[in-house]
Amino acid sequence: MSGTKFFVVARVTGRDNALPLWKERIVSLCAVSATEKLGDTYYWGSSLEGDPDTICGLEGYTHAVGFFIGHFETDTFKEQGALIDSDELLKHEQGLDSRDYDLHHYDLVGGFLKRDNDPDRDAKDSIIAVYHFWSTTEETRPEILDKLLSFVNSYRSGELDAAVQSAIVLKEIRFPTMATLWVRVRTLDTHAAFEKSEAFAKLIDEVKPLVSKTDKYKAGAFNGHLDLKYPTA
Repeated sequence: MSGTKFFVVARVTGRDNALPLWKERIVSLCAVSATEKLGDTYYWGSSLEGDPDTICGLEGYTHAVGFFIGHFETDTFKEQGALIDSDELLKHEQGLDSRDYDLHHYDLVGGFLKRDNDPDRDAKDSIIAVYHFWSTTEETRPEILDKLLSFVNSYRSGELDAAVQSAIVLKEIRFPTMATLWVRVRTLDTHAAFEKSEAFAKLIDEVKPLVSKTDKYKAGAFNGHLDLKYPTA
């Protein structure tokens, strides 16, 4: 299917000691996601920001209906959702309307999720890093997106460190001042080197005059798949 891909970036705040049960639920959902023809990415991990019962995920679809109808309407999603509620895995209140679900919905601007020459391209235990930027005005967001895209394209071409396994730029659909950079690397040491690199420092300096607020976090992946390719015949 052609057209702009749709992504969801999620951060879900869990109650204390919920992570083992979250992993059970997410592994089941990852398995069913891999069979959905409108979805090709379902990649989840636990926070590395001192709140390990918070989980962080990336979901990718060839059409938004794959998320809003397809995934939510599967029997597995309904079953696992009911178990999430009955086990009270969320911190403050249960249910899909809980404030513990921090979801952002995006059009893909560009970047890459996997490299053919990466021997660990399908690793399920990489480090996820998420960088949110809010532009000072709606008019300045395109400039931020352009700078983010130029940055990830430098990695895609091999001009910069090939240790970056994934780097995509996302344009929030509901919030016209928000842009997100989603990055995947192999280890915490690799992530630290990425953040200390001249290229990343240059990017942050370039976007700083254009942003009113930023947020970032990292997580350790525990299950999922990225950019699945379905047979066309």
